[in-house]
Amino acid sequence: MHHAFHSFVATTIALVFAVLIAAPSRGDTVYAVSNNNGRIIRYDSANPAGTVVTLSGTGLITSAAGLAIGPDGNLYIGEAGDRGSIAPSIKRFNLTDNTLSTVYTFSAFDVFPGSLLFKDTDLLVGRNPFFGDTGAIVKVSNATSGPISVSDFTTGGELASSPGLAIAADGTLYVSDQTYNFSSGIASGPVKKFDAVGAYAGEAIASGSSGLAGPTGLGIRGNSLFTSSIMNGSILQTNLLGNSTTVFGSAGGPFQASTLALLSDGGLIVGSAGGGGAIYRLDASGSVVDTFNSGLGTIGGLVVAPVPEPTTLVTAAIGLVGAIAYGRRRSGRRS
Repeated sequence: MHHAFHSFVATTIALVFAVLIAAPSRGDTVYAVSNNNGRIIRYDSANPAGTVVTLSGTGLITSAAGLAIGPDGNLYIGEAGDRGSIAPSIKRFNLTDNTLSTVYTFSAFDVFPGSLLFKDTDLLVGRNPFFGDTGAIVKVSNATSGPISVSDFTTGGELASSPGLAIAADGTLYVSDQTYNFSSGIASGPVKKFDAVGAYAGEAIASGSSGLAGPTGLGIRGNSLFTSSIMNGSILQTNLLGNSTTVFGSAGGPFQASTLALLSDGGLIVGSAGGGGAIYRLDASGSVVDTFNSGLGTIGGLVVAPVPEPTTLVTAAIGLVGAIAYGRRRSGRRS
C-alpha cells in the first residue's frame, strides 16, 4: 500500500513537471490603448501578433493618454478630449464585462491627462505636453470607488507637463517634466522627483544629461529608473542609489520611444508616438528582440499584468497530493 502511494505521488509530480515543460512559452499580458481612436487591445508579450484581442472598439475615447491597472483589477484610461465638445476625463474599462464608464470629468478643461499612476486607491494624473498643459500632478482620491475628490498632489518644482510617472519603494515620485515646443517640434526637460507627500525634492536627471532629450515614459524596477527619451528613441537607465545614468537601449529615432512598461523577465516594452503603431520589446540587456506593429497608430498607453508563476501550479499539485495523503490517513484511522 505504501509503495503504491509513493508511486502515485512520484507519478503526479512528474506529470506536473512534464506539463510545465511541454507548455508553450508565455510572457506577460500587455494592455495597450490607441491615442488616435481609443481602441484597447490585449496580447501576450511572447507572441504579440498571434494573441492580440481587441477589447474595446474605436471612437469611444478621444485622445487617450495614460493607462493604468487599478487595485480593483480594472483598466483606467486618461482621455485628453478635443479642447471643445469633449472634456478631458478619466475612464474605467471593466475587464470582467468589457464595459467602459467615466470615473471623473475635468469639466473646467483645466487638466488634460498625459499619464496615470495609482498610489493605493488614489489615481495620480500627469499632464499632457501636446496640449500645452502645465501644473502640478493631480490626485483623484478614491478613484476605484467613491466618494471622489480632486486636488493637487505635488507642490513646488513647477512642471511644464508630466507624460511619465513612477513611484519608488520609498514613496519618491519621479516625473517626466517635458517641455514641448510647438514651433520647432522639439521636446526637452529634466526628470524631477517629489517626496512621498508630493513636495519637490530636486532633479533626478537634468535636461540633456546622458542624452536625455524629452523625457516621456517612466518605470522603476528595484533601484533602476527607466526613462524614454522621445527625441532620439533612447531608453535611459538611472541607478537611483548612485545617481548615475546610462543608455539601456534604443527603440529607434525621434518619437519612437514614448510610453513604456516593465516586463517580468527583466525587459520592457516601449510604445511609439510616431503614429506607426509600433511597440518595441527589449530584453534584460536592452536589445530590441521584436517589434509589434499593433495598428493602433500613436500608442496612448501601455501597461503590463504579470502572468502567474509556474510554481503556483507545482504548489497546487503538491497541495493536492498532501490532501490525498491526509485523506488516506484519516480513512485508515476510521477503519
